[in-house]
Amino acid sequence: MENGQKKLSELFGGHKVFNIPDYQRAYAWDDTRQLPEFLEDIENQTLGRDYFLGTILFQEKGKKGNFEWIDVVDGQQRITTAIIFMKALLTELKDRITEEEYEEAGLYMLEEAYIQYRKTPKLRVISSDNDFFSNYVLNGGDGKDYITTPSQRRLYKARMFFENELAGRPVGELLELMNKLDEYTKVLTYSVNDTAEATLIFETTNDRGKGLTNLEKIKSFLMYKVYLASGEDVDAYLDSIQVRFADIYRDLESLDGKTDEDKILQYHCIAFESWSDKEDYQQPVSFVKKKVNSLLRKGEGDKGKAGQEASRFIMRFSQELRESFQLMSGVLKSRNAGLLNLMHLDRMGSFYPLLLKTYKFDKSENKENFDKVCRLLEIFVFRVFVIHQSRSLTGQSRLYRMARDFSGKFAPLFDRLAELTDTSCSMRMFKDDLAYEAFYEVMGSRDISYLMWNYENHLRATENPVCAPMPLAELKGKDSKTRLTVEHIAAQTQKESGTIVKEPQVLPRIGEKFIENHLHRLGNLTFDPASANSSKGNKQVKEKNSKYFSKAPYKTQNELESFLDKERWTAKSIKWREEKIVNFCMKRWCTDYIDEPLMP
Repeated sequence: MENGQKKLSELFGGHKVFNIPDYQRAYAWDDTRQLPEFLEDIENQTLGRDYFLGTILFQEKGKKGNFEWIDVVDGQQRITTAIIFMKALLTELKDRITEEEYEEAGLYMLEEAYIQYRKTPKLRVISSDNDFFSNYVLNGGDGKDYITTPSQRRLYKARMFFENELAGRPVGELLELMNKLDEYTKVLTYSVNDTAEATLIFETTNDRGKGLTNLEKIKSFLMYKVYLASGEDVDAYLDSIQVRFADIYRDLESLDGKTDEDKILQYHCIAFESWSDKEDYQQPVSFVKKKVNSLLRKGEGDKGKAGQEASRFIMRFSQELRESFQLMSGVLKSRNAGLLNLMHLDRMGSFYPLLLKTYKFDKSENKENFDKVCRLLEIFVFRVFVIHQSRSLTGQSRLYRMARDFSGKFAPLFDRLAELTDTSCSMRMFKDDLAYEAFYEVMGSRDISYLMWNYENHLRATENPVCAPMPLAELKGKDSKTRLTVEHIAAQTQKESGTIVKEPQVLPRIGEKFIENHLHRLGNLTFDPASANSSKGNKQVKEKNSKYFSKAPYKTQNELESFLDKERWTAKSIKWREEKIVNFCMKRWCTDYIDEPLMP
């Protein structure tokens, strides 16, 4: 294939099969931004004037049967989208005009050029998605029940997006869109014969701030530098890096957006590279470039040796980076109770490097040491961030150093994590924070519910009748009727001056002092499903206890009667209950607690 600017009709003409190699990322465009922009650009294109779709980099793979096979090294998102759009256009036109009109317009020829020549599809996407793409995107089957990967979902949504957008448009408008795409849309193509040349062109044309992710920049740079440094072994090295990034992209797909690829790259550098200051891991691409270029410069007197050292670093880095993506997949799919509790608290940013490192080094059958790390981190989060309300970066630099320096010795790590918790929020500070008179006003409802969930399970496990624990899934429920909300036991009423309590029959001497010192204390809080909470409203405490709490499914409510002060819910009641809950918390979130079982 000749290099240069081409119409899409010229690009797809002839017996060519375009193939997306497995080392490329899967289809990533979605119907919220890229697909509407693609369609809008085609619609806004003036008929008769050229529209530039972008640069496409190909690697020619030779003939297979009657077809030239061409790998798409760069530009696969645009190529794939153009074909899906053309398929949607042709499908809509076939439904709207006669077969004779369809043939006279040359549309069967376009099907052969863009979609399928006889029985051979003109585009093959990555192997894990290709069968789905062929059957449910190109051939129009109903594939929504057969989607197994996020990229398959995006491919199918792309088809449905274009079909829905084109449905019902006038035939003349459809033919105009087809003409704009086929005859007036152009691409700039580079076609090369081997991976080494493709690597050189990709690096020099793409690493110039055109929106590549850091992961893509790392892949490009590593392939480019190993191409320059590795001599006779270049093909084997390039093949290895391609295979590793194919694995990385598949692991990334399996995570389905749960975390960002560039964050995993950063976590890897924090945990597994020898950095000296935060700029190294904050800018991982620059860090790796400096490292490789430094190795090459050191050997200016012996370029062969320098190339070997640089190549060894590149191969080691790419191998361990692949492992980190596999580790992240393992961590996020883990059903480890300590990890699930930690993740529920939703303050994970500083912990992933240490989690990756300890997950990798823990060779025990059930990852017991990793579980202890998760429990210690959960204690740190709850005491330091949730209760003490420390700023989000507290302890981050120490946690990152722990991850970098960890070499598999867990006992010293446990001690360091416990010490970090105790210096950031001592048990004395923790107790004072729990006993704060405005506890409800400074805590989030989600965090209070988590505390109450732990307390509920403590009661279920220790007080007769003992019963099954409340699963975390019930706490995390999103249904508006069953979602757990925080409720004041001494009910709130809303007035212009703020939230106050007026229950003269139950608390005849209630006043501003009670409101200020007791209303929002931990002892006056419980949790309840949203539907039950709204039905209780601002009912009197005595009525709540007799009609609701004593028969409630939660032990946190069943026990309230034991705290009544002469059948009234008084400041003493709140104090007694608070003392019991605080005592529980002092044990539950003490670092000595990690050897006791957690609720699932």
